[in-house]
Amino acid sequence: MTSPLPPVSNRSPVSANWFVTTWQAVVWRNWGLVPLERLARALQATPAQLRGAAAQLGLDPNKDADPVWSTRGYLTIIRENWHLCTYEQICQMLDMSPETLAFILKEDDFFWHKMGEVKPFVDAPAYRPLTSAEIKRTKQKADQLKAMLPDQGWQEENAFAFIKHFSRQLSGQERTEATQAIVPDDNLRTVYSYFALYGDPLLTPELDPFPEALLAEYAKMGVKGVWLQGILYQLVPFPFAPERSNGYQKRLETLNALIKRAARYDIGVFLYLNEPRAMDEAFFQKHPNLRGTREGDFWAMCTSCPEVKAYLENATRTLFNQAPGLAGFFTITMSENLTNCYSRTGDGHLCSRCAERHPWEVVAEVNNLLARGAKAANPEAKAIAWNWAWRKEWQDNLIPLLTEGQIIQCTSETGLPTAIAGVNGSVSDYTMSLAGPGRQARDLWQTARANGLEACAKVQFNNTWEMSAVPWLPVFDRIAEHVKNLREASVQHLQLSWTLGGYPSPNLKLVSYLMGQQGTVPCFLETWLGNELGNVADQAQKHFSKAFTEFPFHIGVLYVGPQNYGPMVPFHLEKTGWKATMIGFPYDDLDSWRAIYPRDVFASQFEKLVNGWRAGMQTMEPWLGRSEDFDDLHRIAEATLCHFTSTWHQVLFVMHRDAWLAQHREDDRQALLRLIDQEKDVVLRLISLRRQDSRIGYESSNHYYYTLQDLAEKLLNLQDCADQLR
Repeated sequence: MTSPLPPVSNRSPVSANWFVTTWQAVVWRNWGLVPLERLARALQATPAQLRGAAAQLGLDPNKDADPVWSTRGYLTIIRENWHLCTYEQICQMLDMSPETLAFILKEDDFFWHKMGEVKPFVDAPAYRPLTSAEIKRTKQKADQLKAMLPDQGWQEENAFAFIKHFSRQLSGQERTEATQAIVPDDNLRTVYSYFALYGDPLLTPELDPFPEALLAEYAKMGVKGVWLQGILYQLVPFPFAPERSNGYQKRLETLNALIKRAARYDIGVFLYLNEPRAMDEAFFQKHPNLRGTREGDFWAMCTSCPEVKAYLENATRTLFNQAPGLAGFFTITMSENLTNCYSRTGDGHLCSRCAERHPWEVVAEVNNLLARGAKAANPEAKAIAWNWAWRKEWQDNLIPLLTEGQIIQCTSETGLPTAIAGVNGSVSDYTMSLAGPGRQARDLWQTARANGLEACAKVQFNNTWEMSAVPWLPVFDRIAEHVKNLREASVQHLQLSWTLGGYPSPNLKLVSYLMGQQGTVPCFLETWLGNELGNVADQAQKHFSKAFTEFPFHIGVLYVGPQNYGPMVPFHLEKTGWKATMIGFPYDDLDSWRAIYPRDVFASQFEKLVNGWRAGMQTMEPWLGRSEDFDDLHRIAEATLCHFTSTWHQVLFVMHRDAWLAQHREDDRQALLRLIDQEKDVVLRLISLRRQDSRIGYESSNHYYYTLQDLAEKLLNLQDCADQLR
């Protein structure tokens, strides 16, 4: 039987040779995450043997796995084991079928792409008794770690503790305060849940992406809409293969319950539709007339086919009939997934039907069909057409073809020129270090208004891939400048986040405050923190905002740089030879991290960023302990500094390592040893911060970038590097 999983490559994995054996690395990374019985099965051991092995490693042998990791942290577990275990072992540890793992890799926010689209070949690690020499080396490493971390409290993982706060039962007074904070407003300000599961969230209502306490917080922040991914064939009966719609009734039930709950806080529910979804060969053997353009193992359902057109319109009509309070949807029709025949190719290798049509005709038609169906069921439904990856030369032809009153959305910063450290570039995706909107966004909105359509800006005002491991970035001046520019551009609607950036933060409240009135950042901070602490916070955020402009922006830096994983990224004394992946594995791939920047310029920009950010921290330190909100701002800012500092260290380490490997100069060896010592301090500080705050290191579409044990493992890695250099 053919496996549904992508084939395994012949590439060797990246070594974790700071552990004595590979199976010990598996125990370390999964201890407290994977139930002991599953871990033992995967390693062909008994639970008692693994408890003994954990004790030898310096782990708490009595620690049991928190079941929340299997439901909310499975992406972290997959990533932890990608270079250690086989597919079969990963499935055993997660207690899932190969089909489920294949679905996660395909549909859970491009996880296969984040893994680099390659599964390294590994010999399945299995438990075996250690030799006397291995026992001695294991004890030595455990003793080294204990000396660096004498407080065993670092093993007290508090992952997902923040969910308890947002999942609590609200008191009557809390509900009243939230509803009293609602300001009637027809303008959209939509946001994604801070902790929703991306792949199929409506099938598991017990893992509620929008509990009432979270919605109440959003209401206080001025949020008017929440969104989550929807797949049409999972929400309504799929006429071509009804079995693929299994569970749609339960999903609709969950969706309708969410719609009613959100309405109490004047919040509408929106779906992200990326349709029609591509299908595999088995599907098209039964429906060859629907086959469109091919990409890899999948083909588009060709939207030039009358049957597919009818399906799209009928599906949204049915959906909005069955979920009558659904506020609307937004679409991406290019490049996010293979959908219509032009969605990934632009032109070139197209199906014969679509090759005879203009791409803008096909894209406009898909948007019209979806909107027409929705509005037939609910004339008030809002249809938002996002131009993400539309070719600029299409837009003047495409927008006049949109006939259903769509709102036209553009990523605000699109086309914004950059000139950082004398290196010219432009923004094609999200940034907070630079204030939009860009020229392309302004032009698109102008064209929309000329055709009688409203404009929406896709923005990131909490965080971006510049730094997503904290819930929000305290760079209020950066936000204020962007909001001012949007107001001047007469943009009325905002999509406030992609899958990252959904925390109900002061940033979101500031945006609502600035969009609704002519306020200022100092006034906002004084209202929030009081006059004295508000003034200190303003001084600090000015340092943060100015320092952030030094971030060496480029979309390549955002997606493959090490800044989101920060201090957990291992140092490698030998080149791994692996290419960094999109928000997945940075490896040691400096030449991908730096994108358009020379190595020395890239390092210099992070040095400027770190020094400027540190100045803001120093401004706040004398005032700690006077306010929980002020201390929270400081903690978030310090965790951010840890990530940026570690990124700077990573860059310098690879530069000096490459020079050391080439020439073995003593000054490079000494530089590497200094960086190791400096990085240890950063890791230790982040461990302390992470123990205080479960939000640090978390992002909804990637789950946790690291666990406390990952950070402790980095200390083992650093010690191993130091031992080899001495």
